[in-house]
Amino acid sequence: MAVFFEIKERRVIPNWRDFKRTLQLGELNQSNKLIKPIQLTIERSTEDWILNKNIGTAADIINSSFVSGIHNPHVSEAIQLVRLNNERTSPSLHELIKRIESSTLGTSKILNNSLLEIDVETINEFQTFINNKLFHKIINKTKNRTKNEINNPIVWVELARLYAMKGNARKAENAIITALHLAPNNRFVLRSATRFFIHEEKFDKALFYLRKAENLKYDPWLISAHIATSSIMGRFSPVIKEGRKLIDSGNFSDFDLTELASSLGTLELKTGSFKRAKGLFNKSMIMPNDNSLAQLEWVSKDDKRLQINPFSFDKVINPFEAQALEFYERGNWSGAFYNSIKWFLDMPFSKRPVILGSYIAGSLLKDKNAAITLCKVGLQANPKDPTMLNNMVYNIATSGNTEMLDFYVQQMIGLDINGLPDASKITYQATLGLVALKKGQLELGIDLYKRAIQNATNLKNDYLKNLAIVHFANELINLKLPEQYQYIELVKNMKIEEKDKDLQLIKNDILDKIRGES
Repeated sequence: MAVFFEIKERRVIPNWRDFKRTLQLGELNQSNKLIKPIQLTIERSTEDWILNKNIGTAADIINSSFVSGIHNPHVSEAIQLVRLNNERTSPSLHELIKRIESSTLGTSKILNNSLLEIDVETINEFQTFINNKLFHKIINKTKNRTKNEINNPIVWVELARLYAMKGNARKAENAIITALHLAPNNRFVLRSATRFFIHEEKFDKALFYLRKAENLKYDPWLISAHIATSSIMGRFSPVIKEGRKLIDSGNFSDFDLTELASSLGTLELKTGSFKRAKGLFNKSMIMPNDNSLAQLEWVSKDDKRLQINPFSFDKVINPFEAQALEFYERGNWSGAFYNSIKWFLDMPFSKRPVILGSYIAGSLLKDKNAAITLCKVGLQANPKDPTMLNNMVYNIATSGNTEMLDFYVQQMIGLDINGLPDASKITYQATLGLVALKKGQLELGIDLYKRAIQNATNLKNDYLKNLAIVHFANELINLKLPEQYQYIELVKNMKIEEKDKDLQLIKNDILDKIRGES
């Protein structure tokens, strides 16, 4: 059975984007309250265009679109007007239009609060992420840049990010360490390195390079990264005191403090200081970024005293994580899936958007092709992730086209299953039970499913127990085995918590199937 395991504790770990987008988001501005983050907007030029559509306002909105990376339908209108008046417009304006439309960063598809390195319209366009030939060209081009710009730390970070996206951790680490040696105090380099080392579970390395930074105690973005990393390790960060001073200093913009306030708020909530936590979270939401917004979205699901509507923060760029989780909570599967895709496109080496998206696609939207494609893409950066492999095997096994099933089953069982959490072991038992039933190994398949159900019962995990029961019942019905009637009754009498909307949907599908066959 496919699953989506939400993390038990989310921290405000730095996001790792390419340099251009990080710069545009305002996260690299000099930390000073007088400096505001760059606001990606073409609202004024759009309003001028709507009020008076002429060559002058067309040129303004096209220039604004190019600079900001934002493209809306009004920009397309303006481009059309310029082309219809070719003789009255300058060659430079036509060149700008070409650059907008041929941008390799996909900015021609950026809308409103979306800023992505590359965008896709359909799941089929995801194939570009598993086009190794194309990706290797990009890596080779970046490697050549490092040769020509050997002392440029930004290029080394970009190379590390590409290697991380392809799951080549050794080469990624070599590149990131080169960047750290070249620019040990650079915020972009340090935050990118922190995210990489956390991704590789090398937390001590992340702290080592943060501690070495001369500006650690004076930069709220770096203090937040240090607090988040220390918290993952169960340690007390020695720069918490400095972080609190920066919050109260009045020397930084609300945007500069958003992640730091969110990190400190999470710590206060964990220690039971709700009043102080709420004040810090309120501070973090004055001018949030996508990371602090997602943090409060996650926290609010665990503590109902903190309420948030992520859709009301329409100025936040790339709010996909928060919105994906909110849509999932509401049972809006299409909205959750769409935002999972955007979340992944924003963070192509992350596990969580792929796991969530593949679960929704395969189990709730019944789009096995989308689920398999997502897993293929995700497994490039995380080839040994147990949940991703589990979801891949489940979706292939239930797709009707099991050509690659044995390959991924071997990958799955080749992991150290004993080292997995109990919940993951239960999921593995159920999924391998499904595979056995599909292969005609009925006795083994039934035994594995029953063991999964019993182990979930022993763990007092009703969600996993019920999930295993509905999937087992479905396979018993498909195979017309006599045990189906026992499990059909269990499904009919199953009590599901209101929050488990996914499980309720799967149960209803089984009941509809039963009614259709009776």
